[in-house]
Amino acid sequence: VLGTTDVVAPAASSSALASDEQLLIARAQAGDPRALREIHDAYQGQVRAHLHRLLGPDSEIDDLVQVIFVRAFTAIKRFRGGSTLATWLYRITANTTSNLLRQRYRRNRLKAAVQWFNQGRRAEVQGPVLDARRQAHSLLEHLHPDLRHVFVLYHHEGLTLQEIAEILEKPISTIGDRLSRARKRLRELVESE
Repeated sequence: VLGTTDVVAPAASSSALASDEQLLIARAQAGDPRALREIHDAYQGQVRAHLHRLLGPDSEIDDLVQVIFVRAFTAIKRFRGGSTLATWLYRITANTTSNLLRQRYRRNRLKAAVQWFNQGRRAEVQGPVLDARRQAHSLLEHLHPDLRHVFVLYHHEGLTLQEIAEILEKPISTIGDRLSRARKRLRELVESE
């Protein structure tokens, strides 16, 4: 369940961008469509993988990838190089998915309340046991979006607390607290099953 696949974490030193990346950004800021295509081709897999880890199998992932890159390309002229391009895209991805995750969290809480109410009125037949991946996504859906973001970035993307703090623009102590709370909540969920 936990682990990384093909995702490359942002560089530890975000203050000094590699010269190739600086040239690519300069070309994109100048409006070179080939530079924008290179950025998309280089990072869309990472963005898609991160969204998949946050949302699980989801029909909206393709649309979200496009929304994220449209937002990134619209804002590329404001990119100043204070972080790597990957970190900047992680931040845009986090901001873009926050509202979606909050909406789903509220919707799932309401759905759970309705199911709880209806359990007493009808017997529900349990389906076959979910595979480990679906079960993990199901558990992650029970986390508040802020906790889920930190948990996924740390455990699935392999980022450090400092990198996550940069991406989410939060103090490192807040990130550490959210990670601890996410682990505690997941432990409680697993033990209650």
